[in-house]
Amino acid sequence: MEAFWNELWKREEEFLSSASPEFRHGTAFVGVSALAEQFYCEYKVENEFALGEVPTEAKEKGTALHDELIPGVEVTAEKFVRLVSGRKPSYAVLRVWGSVGGLRLVGMPDHIVWSKGKPLWLVELKTTGGDPTPLWEDQENQTRIYGLLLDTMGFDCSKLRLAVVRVKALDLSEDERKRWIKEVSDALMSGKTAEMESRHDGLMKAHVFPHSRQAAAAAVMAKAGYWKGEREPASSTSVGKCRACEYCKVCPKSLAKQG
Repeated sequence: MEAFWNELWKREEEFLSSASPEFRHGTAFVGVSALAEQFYCEYKVENEFALGEVPTEAKEKGTALHDELIPGVEVTAEKFVRLVSGRKPSYAVLRVWGSVGGLRLVGMPDHIVWSKGKPLWLVELKTTGGDPTPLWEDQENQTRIYGLLLDTMGFDCSKLRLAVVRVKALDLSEDERKRWIKEVSDALMSGKTAEMESRHDGLMKAHVFPHSRQAAAAAVMAKAGYWKGEREPASSTSVGKCRACEYCKVCPKSLAKQG
């Protein structure tokens, strides 16, 4: 087991240090979150790189809530290995990376449940102010691609399952927020997500699906041409998406420009 981890850290260092800025916007790596956002709107991704990130109150609140629900403590590589190698399920995340479809991808999942060095659950948290029931394509594909990268890194993903948990976090009590990560992990591990959702009465929805290398690779391939310079960005056909977008006033493809 020690040899596996030593080789993994070595391969990660080589992967990160040997890249050149060959992709769109002069990037050497494509963030998984950026690729997933293409499924929402590629022009939003284009605007983020061209104009920079636009801060909004909703985005700042969402980030703060996200950090509150999934607090993180940085540990050494040695402690990480000890933590995830035990039989008892443990919670820890690491950077995922790898080459898929001609792209060098990197990302950081929200939450991973481990046992004996194997990932059992990979979970993405999505806060929302609306109905948590729908599962959006960008959120599902982001989670799938994280799973694929874990797989390509060499982890045994034979028991890996994926989940996107959408939650109206502002409506949770302070106590519920503090124990959120354990409650979700326990519900997923025990197969009792329906009971968890019922306890929170419409504030939370756990979307669970199997890990599939094929589905994740297909998602990457569908969007890789944008990063390789093989095509220009495609714009959304949804007026609602345009109206909600922080680039609405300046985007040349906006369907809902505000005066």
